[in-house]
Amino acid sequence: MKQKMYEAFQIRDLKIKNRLVKSSMYEFGANNGNITDRIINLYLEAAEGGCGLIITGMQSVTLGGGNSPAMVCTVNDSYVEQMGKVVNVVHKNDCIIFTQLQHTGHRSFWQGNYDSFAVSDMKVNDDFSYHEATKEEIHNLVKCYGEAALRSKEAGADGVQIHAAHGFLVNSFLSPLMNKRTDEYGGEIENRARLLFEIYDAVRGAVGKEFPIGVKLPFDDRNGNSSTPEEMIWVAKELEQKGIDMIEVSSGMTMDGTESSFTPFLKKEGEFRDYASLLAEEVSIPIISVGNYRTPEFINDTLSYTKISAVSFGRALVCEPNLPNRWKSNSSKAKCLSCNKCCGSESKGIISCLK
Repeated sequence: MKQKMYEAFQIRDLKIKNRLVKSSMYEFGANNGNITDRIINLYLEAAEGGCGLIITGMQSVTLGGGNSPAMVCTVNDSYVEQMGKVVNVVHKNDCIIFTQLQHTGHRSFWQGNYDSFAVSDMKVNDDFSYHEATKEEIHNLVKCYGEAALRSKEAGADGVQIHAAHGFLVNSFLSPLMNKRTDEYGGEIENRARLLFEIYDAVRGAVGKEFPIGVKLPFDDRNGNSSTPEEMIWVAKELEQKGIDMIEVSSGMTMDGTESSFTPFLKKEGEFRDYASLLAEEVSIPIISVGNYRTPEFINDTLSYTKISAVSFGRALVCEPNLPNRWKSNSSKAKCLSCNKCCGSESKGIISCLK
C-alpha cells in the first residue's frame, strides 16, 4: 500500500507531489541581502532530495527589516533575477517553492543601523532601544509586504508565506505579552491580529486572487502570557474568510534573541501536532504541521488519522537533504538529533549540520 506521505495534495490549484515539506530555515547565506550560489545550491539539494514543497528561509520585506546582512532582502535591485535562479533549480526537480516574507521587528540588526521599530518600546541596552512603531511605519510596512510578494511572483515563485510566528514582528503584535499598545493594534485579539490581516490584504491585492498565500501561525508562544489556541483558531478562520490558502502551525517565541529563549528545542516527535490537528478540524484549507517529525510511521499515522494535509521539517533536512527519497527504500528514523546546533552555523556561510 502506498504510503500516505507520498500522495499528492493541493494548495489552491497547485498540485504538490507529496506531503513532505521543507519548512523555512534561515540560510545564513546571503551577501548583504543578495542571494548567493550557496543559497541556490542549498535549494537545489533540497529539491533533488525529494520533498514536494520548499518554503524558503525568511526574506526581509524592507532594506532594514532583516536580522543580519546574511538574510535575503527582497528590496535589492537584482532580487527578482536572483530568486528566479532558485526557482528554476527547484522547478527542474518537480518541486514547488514558496518564499517566506518577514520583518524581524525587535530582532532586526540594530548594530547595523537597520529598522529600529518594534510592536512596543523595547530597550536593548544603554545605547539602543526600539521604539513603538508609528502608524506611518505600520502603513509603510504593510505596503512593503505587498511589494515583496509581487517581486516573489515576478521571480516565478509558486506562492508566498507570511511569517507570523517565533517572536518576529507579526508574532509580537499577536502576543499579549509583547504587545503593550493602546491604539487599534493593541488589546483584544481583534486588534492584535490587525497587522496580520492588513498584511494579508496587501499581499492579496498585489499578487491577485489566484496566487497562493500561506501563513506560519503560532498556537502557543510558550511563555506566561501567550495568545490562546482559541484566539488563534479565530485568527485562522478570519484568514480563511479572507482567502488564505494554507496555514503552517508552529509554536514558541524567542523573547530576547538568545538560543535559551527560543522554546522549540523539540524532543517529542510531532510536538505541535495536536494544535495542527485541532485547527484542521475547524477550517477547510490545507494545514501543515511542523515540529520534530522524524519517522515515516509517525508521519503516515499523522496524515492518515488526522485532517492534517502535510508535515514539514527543517533541521532533519539540513542533516539529510535526501531524506524524502531515502525513506522510500530505508524507513529508519531521521539522523537529525534535534540538537539545534545548525541554528548556530552562521560562521559556515550557509546553514549546516554541526552534530
